[in-house]
Amino acid sequence: MPAARSPSRRRAMHGFTLLEVLVALAILAVALGALVKAGSEHARNTYYLQERTLAHWAAQNLLARYEAGLLPARAGTSEGSVRQADQDWEYHVEIREEQPDAALELPPVLRVEVTVWPASGPATDVRARVLGYLLP
Repeated sequence: MPAARSPSRRRAMHGFTLLEVLVALAILAVALGALVKAGSEHARNTYYLQERTLAHWAAQNLLARYEAGLLPARAGTSEGSVRQADQDWEYHVEIREEQPDAALELPPVLRVEVTVWPASGPATDVRARVLGYLLP
């Protein structure tokens, strides 16, 4: 005949208490909340970096057009819009003459600065800035 079980032994075999389950659920809820927040921040950062990359490509393309002589490089400023990867971008180009600092006498060069931002946003929301120099 089996020996009678003590009350403490019987209690140990019944499983978790309600308090233990609630503590485990609270820990799980905090961990899942942190995971969701980290995932959304990662998605937001990925989108921002994608925008910066596309804006940089748009700015580099504009600078290349000046370097190739496809756009006239005259001192002054100009603004416009361009489409890159199915997105519209606004740009501002500033061209000015600069004298390079060098040990030898060099002719002035044209400094070209291209600034690009999303067309749907304000001009202060700059995504890329590219700087280049052109020989006159």
